[in-house]
Amino acid sequence: MKLNEEITRNIKTLTPAALETLKAIADRIFPRTDTPGAVEIGAINYIEIALAGDYAALMPLYREGLRAIERYAHKRFGARFVALTGEQQDEILGEFEAGNVASYKNAGEFFETVRYHVLEGIFCEPQYGGNDGMLGWRLVNFPGQQFGYDDPYIDKRVNLEPVAVDYRKSEGK
Repeated sequence: MKLNEEITRNIKTLTPAALETLKAIADRIFPRTDTPGAVEIGAINYIEIALAGDYAALMPLYREGLRAIERYAHKRFGARFVALTGEQQDEILGEFEAGNVASYKNAGEFFETVRYHVLEGIFCEPQYGGNDGMLGWRLVNFPGQQFGYDDPYIDKRVNLEPVAVDYRKSEGK
């Protein structure tokens, strides 16, 4: 089990079906290619932690939005969102992104919120439950929270291993 999955194993913000839909959406927003995708990097774990805490006020938007995605998938293609092809999923998400879903007036807001949270989960400080193993940072060669840089790194591409903040060290002082 990955570190961030251990953090979220007792958090139950979404039903298993809604979580499955959210994972499928995240896979379309930031898919796995020759590098890890949003789910592998821990974006879903980050979103669950956030919805159980600081983003709790967004739970109604998530619940309504995920149900709306499923209803729209059934209406358009006669199947659950997770059972659709990638092209069909992209078509549905494109309609949501554009706000062109007459049966759900908050489609654009929902899509933009999820997209933003997926990206937060990929590139956040790992202590918040995403960016597992600093994989998101490694994808873009971000060195993390380095204390400082030696002169050879000033104004040059940094080739240091990423470092995350470890608040446990500062608490012991």
